[in-house]
Formats: sequence, structure tokens, C-alpha cells
Amino acid sequence: MMKMMMMTAVAVVAFAGSLMACAGPQTTRSGEIHTVKIEKEPEPADLVVNVGDEVRWVNHRTLPVRLDLILGDASEQLSCQRGFSNFVGMKRDSAEISPNDSVAACFSKVGVVKYNIRMESALPGGRAITSGTVQVGDPTKR
Repeated sequence: MMKMMMMTAVAVVAFAGSLMACAGPQTTRSGEIHTVKIEKEPEPADLVVNVGDEVRWVNHRTLPVRLDLILGDASEQLSCQRGFSNFVGMKRDSAEISPNDSVAACFSKVGVVKYNIRMESALPGGRAITSGTVQVGDPTKR
């Protein structure tokens, strides 16, 4: 009985997540793809993109890294994403990137999106955090 209730709850959550993913704002992509290479630091660390452009972060390191987007609400800001969702498809603002892998996002609102990359390091403490920004749209037209 308990197992059946758990399975039903998981099914309901998955269904609700798929409905929420479909209800978000739809933005057509401009077709431009901007790539950020993650090595010792992100390169380039700061980008200027148009609403709907895709930004890809590619991990060129030998260990996984974690990318944290500093967003108010990922479900409202991301018009497309790959790697920024949980197992039921709900959008989130962080992603683990394995070596030689990538994640991507398109942003639906004009503004500045800051991000942090957390990675293993030989520095004391064993972790390094680097930052960057994505300027979405023309800041003079806000």
C-alpha cells in the first residue's frame, strides 16, 4: 500500500513538472551560440548576448565543475536549457558539468546574469570559485 502511494506521488510530481515546463514563456532563439570554455577560469568570463541566444559552458578540465547561475527564478529566466533541470524536468539554477561535457541556457529577459564556477583546486581548501557575467540584451534599452 505504501509503495503504491509513493509511486502515485512520483507520477503526480512528474506530470506537474512537465505541465510547468510547457507553461513557461516561449522565446525563439536568434540562432547565435556563445561558448564559454572552462579551464583555469572561464574564457570569456563576460559575454554580451541577445535575448534567446544560447550560452554553452564547456568543461575542459579533468574533474567535474559546478556552475551556479545567480537568478531570481530559473523557470522565468530560462527560455531553453540543457543540464539545468532535475530528474522530473523542473528548471534549476545550477548544474554539474563532467569533464569534456557542457550545459547550455537561453535567457528570456534583458538584464545581467551573474554566475559562479566552483572547481577543485590545488589552493588551500581544495576549491576555487571564479565568476562571470552574461549581459542579456542592450542595457540602454531597458
